[in-house]
Amino acid sequence: MGNLESGVQRTIQVIDNDPTTWSLEHVEALWRRHQAGAHGFGLHRKEIKEIVRAIFPDAKKDVVGDMIWPRFAEYDSGGEVNALEVLGGLAVVSQGSLEGKANFVLRLFDFNQVGSLSYDEVVVALLTVLAGCCLATRRGSLPQDEDVLQHADDAFRKAGRDSTMRVPLLELEHWFVARCADLCRDRKLEVCDSPHTLLLCFDLMQASVIPDDDP
Repeated sequence: MGNLESGVQRTIQVIDNDPTTWSLEHVEALWRRHQAGAHGFGLHRKEIKEIVRAIFPDAKKDVVGDMIWPRFAEYDSGGEVNALEVLGGLAVVSQGSLEGKANFVLRLFDFNQVGSLSYDEVVVALLTVLAGCCLATRRGSLPQDEDVLQHADDAFRKAGRDSTMRVPLLELEHWFVARCADLCRDRKLEVCDSPHTLLLCFDLMQASVIPDDDP
């Protein structure tokens, strides 16, 4: 059982080393712990183990060694993980609504805590959460800039703003949910709130660059 604030409702059994059983509130708690520890965006294995242990103090299994580190460790060095990719990926595969997940991910990238995102922050948010989804699920192709620019353009166009302006988080949350619904409809997908569907919506499932036989 995770170390959460009182009042959080659980609908399924939480398994220590299976983030798909975690609630979005567990991922939120990891983020708060990350912020409280003044950690950077690059996390070493010891750091992320300390963060996870604070939320799951009674864990019998090692989710960092079993899942997070093998899937998220940087490919070029293997010495650290990108904290935002981890949090974004864990949010996507966690138990929660699409609206809640969108809200959480957007707040991750409100670096100045002003309640809105710039064009560049929206691009980075989309790149990072989609990459996190690929790494968490070991499915799809890691996104490139050209994969998300059209979506960022759409977000600002729908908000009636140009790329030099900022869009409030609530507008971006509504845009993201509507965008996913539109993309699902265009691709004749019936379910729009699974990690697999998210990758299909953003056309990242043509081929996988992540081996299935890795841990």
